[in-house]
Amino acid sequence: MPSPSPSPLPTPLSLLAPHFHSALLLTTYTSFFPSLVSIPGATLLSTLPSLTLLQTVFCLLCVTPSTPPKPAAKRKPHPTSSSSSTLQTLSSRLLPTLLSLLLTLPLGTTIAAFLLVVFGAPVTTHIPATLGAAGHIAVLAGLPLVVRNGVDGERWRGVVACVGEAARGGEFGGAVGAAVGAWVGAVPIPLDWDREWQKWPVTVLTGAYVGYVLGKTIGGVMPTVKAKSG
Repeated sequence: MPSPSPSPLPTPLSLLAPHFHSALLLTTYTSFFPSLVSIPGATLLSTLPSLTLLQTVFCLLCVTPSTPPKPAAKRKPHPTSSSSSTLQTLSSRLLPTLLSLLLTLPLGTTIAAFLLVVFGAPVTTHIPATLGAAGHIAVLAGLPLVVRNGVDGERWRGVVACVGEAARGGEFGGAVGAAVGAWVGAVPIPLDWDREWQKWPVTVLTGAYVGYVLGKTIGGVMPTVKAKSG
């Protein structure tokens, strides 16, 4: 298997970029939260493109595909500038990221919507809200995971079984965190508090966003801690 392409960012920035992304993600969510409470369906559908752009850029800069494209035929070595190297790395990640996005949007949204309904989402009402929430969860948690693992069946078996190298890192941690956060976020919905923010799917999506950031952070830190302790 070819070695993964390095991050296109300089080392200090590559370490800070995931945390900056988390802060930007939560800031963006906070900015449209009032509108989400007022008109959930329309807000989720209108903000999905901006989330998709944010996650796509994050994947290009911070998520290394497990099976990058095969390198071109060897040529005589020649000095390359850092900017040229950065462009080469970005170009090698562009196709896997775009293909992953094309797979995640329809398939990931369908799977997320099905799971939301299984766990209690309304079936005959609030359809735009449910689809919007499913799209957000799919792009938020699913896109980095698909970029990382591609269509490698063995790696996805490891993801489902939570074992092996595929079940490590910020991509896996973010997906698990989003799932757990969405599940915990459903708890306030049936409580008789008569608050606007309790309506579907505000608390579920809030839990998914917060859980994703926490899971991504913990999953990204764990390999570093293990490497230092080893």
